[in-house]
Amino acid sequence: MGSANPFRRWVKREYLIVSLFWVVGFVFYLWILTRHPLIYGIDGPYYLIQVRSLLETGNLAYGDPPFSFLFFTFFTMVFNGDITLGVRVGVAFISALSAVPLYFLVKRITNLELAGYAAMLTSFFSAPHIRMMNDLLKNAVGVCFLLFFVYYLHELAFGKRKRRNLFLALFFSLLTGATHILDFGVALLFLILYLAVAVLLNVNRAVVIKNLGILALSIGAFAVAAFMMFQSLFIDFFKGLAFLQDLFVASGEANPIFFLFDTRGGGFIIPVLAVGVVLTIYEWKQKKKEATLSLMVVTAIGLLLSLPFIPAEWLWRFMLMEFIPIAFILGYSVSKMEHKVAVTIFLIIVIFPMVIQGVEASRHMGPIINEEGYSELVAMKGVIPSNSVIVVEPRLMYWVEYVIESNSVRRPSQTLWQSYEHVLALIQKTPQSPNLPGRILFNGTVFLLVELPSVQV
Repeated sequence: MGSANPFRRWVKREYLIVSLFWVVGFVFYLWILTRHPLIYGIDGPYYLIQVRSLLETGNLAYGDPPFSFLFFTFFTMVFNGDITLGVRVGVAFISALSAVPLYFLVKRITNLELAGYAAMLTSFFSAPHIRMMNDLLKNAVGVCFLLFFVYYLHELAFGKRKRRNLFLALFFSLLTGATHILDFGVALLFLILYLAVAVLLNVNRAVVIKNLGILALSIGAFAVAAFMMFQSLFIDFFKGLAFLQDLFVASGEANPIFFLFDTRGGGFIIPVLAVGVVLTIYEWKQKKKEATLSLMVVTAIGLLLSLPFIPAEWLWRFMLMEFIPIAFILGYSVSKMEHKVAVTIFLIIVIFPMVIQGVEASRHMGPIINEEGYSELVAMKGVIPSNSVIVVEPRLMYWVEYVIESNSVRRPSQTLWQSYEHVLALIQKTPQSPNLPGRILFNGTVFLLVELPSVQV
C-alpha cells in the first residue's frame, strides 16, 4: 500500500500541472479573441451563419464537415444563445486542449515531463497556431483531434493495448475528417509516413503493418461512405483534388517563399526543422528506433508543408500547421539537455522569443469591419426591398449575409435581374471607391448602398 501512494500522488501532480497549463492557454486565447466585440477574420461571420442556421433550422446553411459547427452550437447554447461568444469560447477551449496530446506524445517518447511541458508552452504561443484562430476556425478545432490521432497512432506502433489504441486512433481520425479537410489530409500524411518509416527502419514491422493497415482501410471506408452518403457535407473532399491540380499545373504565380520568414507566422520554421533533421540523425545513430521514427515523421511533415513551390493559396494554410512540428521538435530538444541551467538558457533564448512573436501575431488579429460599419449594416437592413440581391466584394459577403440576411453575389450579371426584382451594390467607402449610378438607399460613413439599374451589366 505504501508504495502505491507516491505513484498516485505523481499521477495527480502531473495531471494537475497539465490542467494548469491548459488553463493558461485557454485564458490567453480567450483574452486575444475577446478584445474586440466583433468576430475576427474574413470567414468569422461564416461560422456565425452556420451556427444560427443550426439553431433555427437544424441544418447548415452551407455544406461543410459538420462537427466544428455542432461544437460551436453547444457553446452557444451554454452562453444563452450568444453565438459570437459561443464560437470564441469554443475556439479558445479546444485550441488550448490541442497542447494536451502534444504533451503526452513528447513525454511518452522522451520519458520526461519537462519536455512535454516545453512542447505545450511552445504550442500555446506559436504564432502559426495563434493566426489559425483568426483565419481558420474549423482548422483550429480539427487540429486537436489530429493530435490525439497522432498520439494513438504512435501508441499503435509502440504501445501494448493494441485494440484500445486502434479504436481511439480510428475514433479521432473520424472526428478529424468530420471537422476539416486539411487536418484530415495531414492525419493521412502522418499515417502514411508512420507506416513507411516503420517498415524502412524495421520498427515492429509486422505489428505496424497489421494495425496501421486496418486503420488505413477503416479511414478509407469512412471517407468513401461520408462522400457517397453525405456529399453535401463533405464537398470539401474535392479540395484535395483541387490542391493536386494546382500543385502540378503551373499558374504563373510567384513562389511565396516569404511565408517562411514572416515574423507573424514563420521565422522559426526553418531553423527548428533543421534541428529536427539533426536530432533525427543523432537518434538514428544511437539506434533509438522510437525516437528516430517520430522525429523523422514529424520533421518530414514540417518540410512537406513548407515546400516553397506550393501555390500561395494553399501554402499559407499549410504554414499555420507548422506549430505542430515546431512544438514537438523544441519539446524533444529539452530532453537532450542534462542540466537545468541548459534548459533555462534554452527557454530564454528560444521559447521566450517565440512567446514574444506569438503575442505580436495576436496584435494583428481582429475583425475586418469596425463597430460603426457593423451598425450601418444593421441600419441598412430596414431599407432593403424584398426580393433583393446585394453585389459585394468577397471579403464582406459573409457579414452581409449574417447581419442583413440577404443573398449576395460577387459581381453583377444579366441573370440577376431575371431572378431578383432589385439588384443592389454595397460599397465600402474609400478614396478609390467607384461612383456607381443608381438610386442611393443608404449613405453612411463606412458603407454606401445603391440600387443598380438593369442596364449595369
